Amino acid sequence: MSDSFVNPIFGERAEPAPDVEVADDVSDEARGTGNGDVDTVIDSLNALDDLPVGEHVAVFEQAHESLRRALAGAGQNGPAAGRS
Repeated sequence: MSDSFVNPIFGERAEPAPDVEVADDVSDEARGTGNGDVDTVIDSLNALDDLPVGEHVAVFEQAHESLRRALAGAGQNGPAAGRS
């Protein structure tokens, strides 16, 4: 049996995406998103295993607020910010 499936909206057959592997020789810094604020949020979420479950909600709320601020400011400092 094939791993493909029929798209329920368009009816076309689609193949599953290949597994993505990250090379072991890539530094943690190179694996970041390129946005320091977002990388900090990801690090905080990766640290959840070390925290009691009761503290997870506060981490999620802080992550949400940080990501919301990052999205609100997206593109304001980039090279295309002055374009209309």
